[in-house]
Amino acid sequence: MLEIKLGTKLALCALSAFIIAAVVFFIVHKAGTLWIDHKFSDPAFVEQQQDLEIQNLQEYITNSQASALDYHVVSNWVKERQLTTLFLYYGDRLIYDSTITYHAGNLASGRLTSPLPWQKTYPLQFSDVEVTAVVSTLARHRFVDQLNIIGLTVFFLTFLLIMLYYVRRKVVYIHQLAQEIKNIESGNLNFPITIKGKDELAFLAQDVDKMRHALLKQIIRFQKVRKDRDQFAVHMSHDLRTPVTSLIGYLDIVNQKRCPSKEIQEQYLHKAEEKALQLKNLSENMFKHFLTSMDESKAENIFCDSAAINLLIDDGLILLESHLFQCLASKYEGEAAFFAIRRTSLQRILDNIFSNLLKYADPAFAIEISCHRGGQGLAISFSNPIRTEKTYVTR
Repeated sequence: MLEIKLGTKLALCALSAFIIAAVVFFIVHKAGTLWIDHKFSDPAFVEQQQDLEIQNLQEYITNSQASALDYHVVSNWVKERQLTTLFLYYGDRLIYDSTITYHAGNLASGRLTSPLPWQKTYPLQFSDVEVTAVVSTLARHRFVDQLNIIGLTVFFLTFLLIMLYYVRRKVVYIHQLAQEIKNIESGNLNFPITIKGKDELAFLAQDVDKMRHALLKQIIRFQKVRKDRDQFAVHMSHDLRTPVTSLIGYLDIVNQKRCPSKEIQEQYLHKAEEKALQLKNLSENMFKHFLTSMDESKAENIFCDSAAINLLIDDGLILLESHLFQCLASKYEGEAAFFAIRRTSLQRILDNIFSNLLKYADPAFAIEISCHRGGQGLAISFSNPIRTEKTYVTR
């Protein structure tokens, strides 16, 4: 799968958004231009725009209560309109021309002239007299400017909406991944991780899903190993019970001297030896079985359960008590737990500790052994005074 980085995808998204926004701008601008061309090709529409200009000027003059000599009022209106040219006539005199800059006194000295025949004239009422007005407006440019503003607004809105849509999709995907990772953290490994796209987030989701599969397989494998071990232990206990019972019976008869003859006593001893060899073979088969389980699953090579630790401590207690040591043991009695340590390694450690206790512990004092949970692990402590005045403590 070809990886596309998030930065590259963001740049491609920005470029795509720019192209789409430019196309939308072109379509809007083209449609608006066609509409303007169509409207301004109609003389009636052009005349209507001139009528609107005169209406606007008349309202402006009325609100200002200006007289025909207040040329600065008219000039201010022309400046606001920008694309409008205005001529005012009083009788046969031109009293105002918006293309000329007026100074004080110029307006009263109008020159003889009159509107051209094809120009449409409008009556314009000042506060003192009524004059004739000729207006020429470039309303088309005003419409074009408004169209450009609308087109640019549509362009930026389209660009921002596309970018926000892309970013929102990524944010929603990140929230979804966070929720699915929380499910894994809580131990729920049955729901897959959602993988979308081919960027860093998709590869992260893929790696998390692989980790989920690995954890799930490891848990299933470990449960299978435990189940096989428990079943094997049940079968072995049944297989061991018969020879052990027979061995105890033969030895009890010999020990109680209940044999009728020397030959029968030797026969019982021989049978006891056979049962002991049978037990030896069964123990070897059991050992081989667990070795095979470790090679297949590796679970026993990593984890050691609390029951196995107690058995190792029991073996050491038997060894110490056989050498007349008094032992006070507090073994682990909580719920079954597993600890990340090899059993063979732990057995070597405990054998070394018990060997040191035999060498250096003071038989006059009891050997105290404590086994309890400590945080996430298991703490095993041994204490006894050594044969000197100092106290010897082994952990």
